Amino acid sequence: MNTLFAKDCLQTDSIQYVLDEDRPRKIDKNTIFAVFSESPHSGKFCGLVTLQEVSKHPDWIFADLCNRSSNIFVTPETPIEQSLAMLDINGQDLLPVIEHERFTGVITRSGIFEQIVNRKQHLLKESHTSLEEIEEEHKQLLSWSNRLEELHDRSRDLLACLATISAEPEVKFQGIKALAKIVQCHSASVQLIDNNYSITDTTGIGFTAEQLSIFHQCLSLHKNILPNKPQLLNELCAECQEGQHNLSSVLLVPIRRDAHTFGYILLSEKLSGQQFDKNDELFALSFAHTLSLALDNAQKLEQVEKARHDLDYLAYFDALTGLPNRSLLTDRLQQAVKLAAQKKLSQALLFIDLDDFKRVNDSLGHLVGDELLSAVAKRLPESLSKNDTLTRFAGDEFVVLMTYINEPVDAANIAENIISSFHAPFIIGEHEVYVSISIGIAFFNDGIESVDQALSDADNALRHAKALGKNQYHFFSDDMNSSVQNHFELENRLRRAIVDNELELYYQPKIDIVTGDTVGFEALLRWHSVEHGDISPSIFIPIAEKSGLIVSIGEWVIDKACEQAKQWLDSGFPAHISVNLSARQFLHTGKPNKLFELIEASLNRYQLPAEYLEVEITENLMMHHLNESFSILEKLKNIGVKIFIDDFGTGYSSLSYIKKFPIHALKIDKSFIDDLVNDENDAAIVTAIIAMAKQLKLEVVVEGVETEEQLAFFKDNDYEVVLQGYYFCAPLPANEIRYIYE
Repeated sequence: MNTLFAKDCLQTDSIQYVLDEDRPRKIDKNTIFAVFSESPHSGKFCGLVTLQEVSKHPDWIFADLCNRSSNIFVTPETPIEQSLAMLDINGQDLLPVIEHERFTGVITRSGIFEQIVNRKQHLLKESHTSLEEIEEEHKQLLSWSNRLEELHDRSRDLLACLATISAEPEVKFQGIKALAKIVQCHSASVQLIDNNYSITDTTGIGFTAEQLSIFHQCLSLHKNILPNKPQLLNELCAECQEGQHNLSSVLLVPIRRDAHTFGYILLSEKLSGQQFDKNDELFALSFAHTLSLALDNAQKLEQVEKARHDLDYLAYFDALTGLPNRSLLTDRLQQAVKLAAQKKLSQALLFIDLDDFKRVNDSLGHLVGDELLSAVAKRLPESLSKNDTLTRFAGDEFVVLMTYINEPVDAANIAENIISSFHAPFIIGEHEVYVSISIGIAFFNDGIESVDQALSDADNALRHAKALGKNQYHFFSDDMNSSVQNHFELENRLRRAIVDNELELYYQPKIDIVTGDTVGFEALLRWHSVEHGDISPSIFIPIAEKSGLIVSIGEWVIDKACEQAKQWLDSGFPAHISVNLSARQFLHTGKPNKLFELIEASLNRYQLPAEYLEVEITENLMMHHLNESFSILEKLKNIGVKIFIDDFGTGYSSLSYIKKFPIHALKIDKSFIDDLVNDENDAAIVTAIIAMAKQLKLEVVVEGVETEEQLAFFKDNDYEVVLQGYYFCAPLPANEIRYIYE
């Protein structure tokens, strides 16, 4: 048979000529783009691009796509056998045909085989060979053609799948399943390995776990002599033929690229019962080559991603301590500026500097100094919250950005905790190093407005702290410094208030609007300081809450209320007393039952019937701590203590929970009563709460009644409620209350 050349298989009909700076566009799936630097007639040929590359990279120009492809080509006189070999070696389906440095067309794998079939058919017609030989050869050629057509269709699906093979196990499964169908075998598997020849991934069909285990043992046993070309497994490992798990017919096909083996393809048990032939090996090698391209590409992408991650880390994190660096701090500060503009949050910046760090470097050396900085970077976060950003600013300077903060005292508390944490020494090798720190604080009521200004203010505050003797903190504003100091002074004085008998309970009566009788009293805490005089609850209660003193004060209030109720009861003046409970009391030491045990102990201590004690909690406390509050309130109700929901209507509550909770009454907040007469909305809200409570069979207490008009609102509407407020009586000490009701 005459030799076929590339010019005999040349294709030009499906080619579209484009320039390299053009942007790819999707058209007919059979179109092949021929790319030129200038005019197709006079410009330089750059390469071929198929629809597959266009689909995978829709935003690239043709020049980018050509740069990724190989620059191999054939001439019109290149024999077909050589052309096929070049296609197989380079894992391609088409090649450009160049004649005298000019592009003339393309040849494709399917086009070559089609031409071979046509040539053979033509020769068969003219041949004087026997009819039996002609029919057999024709049958083989048709089978070959059909298998090639099937391979061509499936290879396009495989190539699309293999682009993401490193990420999707299902894609690998579909790929090996398609290969098994092409080579007509029962079992097929992809076995990926690492540099130590350990199996890292197994995907396939047909093989049992026992068979794969034998292969893995074989792989480990013969890792130094594993084949670089297709080979039967029994030729490599005699152990694979032993026992019931015979693997002698398994074809081992390496997945290799650039002398690197990614793994192996296992093929076994052809459906026809025949042995694997050269064509099967060719199909498997073609699949393995495509697979190696995808794996190599994924590996390189992973390396690029790792390199990019490393560069990002170096750009935004300190190499010595691992903390965010000045660049990342600047970025976070810019975000804080935007957040402040949106939500008007209070924010603070703490500038921290080690005192006399130079002395450590000079006396113990820079290596010890570096280790000390690393140890400091690990200790500082112990005093911070998860919302704070700690950075190493420069040298021995650290900066803390506090984005979510309420008031200056919160920043001061953090600063004090940090300074206290440095009282313990740092153990650096054989050295015990003591070091103190100074902190400058810039606090911003409406959020940070300028990055540079924030850093400058905090730095200036740090200089003041250093100038005042170090080992302390200082605010940028003198007024803020004074305010924080007054806060702490008041907190310290409050700690002694109970011991010094400066706290006292006042009682405000609650009046039944229908009968006019006094039905109980609310116990209200008052502080008569020897140094500062009477201090408003609006000032010292928040301090007690923040510092945790509210727990011990709350215990004192409960005890005193029970004692007073018992005294009145024994003197013939039965009076129900209600006390307010805080969230701190509910959650103290993580033991919700502690509060119940405390109340029960006080009732037992004074032999006071539980019905004379009432507790008030806010709806926010109840809703935010559902499990704890329900458990405690249920126990209190069971022993006879009444439960009131205080400040009702001002927080968030769910009526589905309200009806389930063991409560007796709702207290309407004073904010709805102040403008009750003039504001229709307030009047509507009060009316709705009363109507709802009536349906739920709950009592209603209205606090803050101060005028005749407010009282008239409830009387005119015939509301059966209990009223409390200055209109009836201001809170009074116990002896004056008893005097009024005698």
